[in-house]
Amino acid sequence: MRKLLVIIIAVFILTGCVTTPDSASIQATVQSAVNTAIAPYESRYNEFITADDLAESQNEQNKQIQQVISEQIEYRMADISENIIRTTSVPTVEPGTVVEYVGSQAVPTSQVYSYDNKSSNCVDRFTYVSDMTIPDGMTITPYTNFTKTWYITNSGDCVWNSNYKIVYQSGNEVGKSKSFQLLKPGNYIQPGESVTVSADLVAPDAVGRTFTTYWAVENDRGERFGAGNANNVYLSSSFRVDNSFDLIQNFGSITCADQYGYFTCGNSSLSSGRGVVYYDESPTFESRRNQGKAAIVAGPPSGEKDGLVRFEFGPLRFPRGSYFYTNFCCRPDTPHCDTQIRLYIREPGYGETLVQEVREWNDGLMGEWKLKLDDVGIFDQEFYYILEVQSNGGADAEDLITFANTRIY
Repeated sequence: MRKLLVIIIAVFILTGCVTTPDSASIQATVQSAVNTAIAPYESRYNEFITADDLAESQNEQNKQIQQVISEQIEYRMADISENIIRTTSVPTVEPGTVVEYVGSQAVPTSQVYSYDNKSSNCVDRFTYVSDMTIPDGMTITPYTNFTKTWYITNSGDCVWNSNYKIVYQSGNEVGKSKSFQLLKPGNYIQPGESVTVSADLVAPDAVGRTFTTYWAVENDRGERFGAGNANNVYLSSSFRVDNSFDLIQNFGSITCADQYGYFTCGNSSLSSGRGVVYYDESPTFESRRNQGKAAIVAGPPSGEKDGLVRFEFGPLRFPRGSYFYTNFCCRPDTPHCDTQIRLYIREPGYGETLVQEVREWNDGLMGEWKLKLDDVGIFDQEFYYILEVQSNGGADAEDLITFANTRIY
């Protein structure tokens, strides 16, 4: 997970709509939030993605996007749940019913709104906000199934309904289907509101090649449209196929969490009361040696007994004979560093499995894991990989672990 993407802004107001404000002061925050591959999504190994799968993926990502952005712009979390993004909270209602908000709750009203786009002269258009998962340039291993998710705003004047689709437009045909449902039945996106949209893709067996695919939105009249003034700028996904995966090169696609929930990867300040996972361009290890290579530093929230932090990447698929490798150690001048380091794997649709665990403290030595995937049955199907750091007894600012040379090959 690795590279930083940039684009536009989206901010959420608790009045019932998702709007795009003019405030430039939060632009960097929103960009940071949406550039961290915020969603653990799960593929079902179906030939075609189902409406329920897509809705579940959208719902999970919406919840996580809401949490990250709301923390950064200092909303009161006690009054906010997963209903900041409209599609996660609109109940099933009859067409023509407007859903309004009372506080943070969505309730149907008696007001009637026409959703009959076929008999109106409305214009469809969307505005691209950002990639949510699998940032462009990420390495994907052959045969890996993954979900590409974009964040877009309905910038036209039609109401989007469950008959709207994401459809293949051009470029490399790497989709598991040529169309995917945009919304769960009963949900609507009104003009000015925003939503995550997804396509299920698979990486071909073509090591060394880069694949780029383009997707449009199709309305309930069968008309395709894109972004831009001419409606011809389409959603895209670009990835490189390789037999190895280097965590530093793909830092922009990791997901970060502590015991309180998800947070923005790249945070390096423990003063926020949250965990940290950040990129260190030239780290010095506890032995005071500098390898001259970039590394990832992770630490649990300071002051918390048995606090933990973790970062996840994947899904990735590797053949027999592959290895997971990483070095790890405390930071220099941290005599009180004392942690447990764990490696978990997670098959999409299932729970986590602990693969490796070790205690790491400041003993002046560099730890090393070289795990043959065959030995634990991690091959020839997709898995997520999770690295976790937990304080032993109580966290302080010294419980920071540097992970170097982390890769699967």
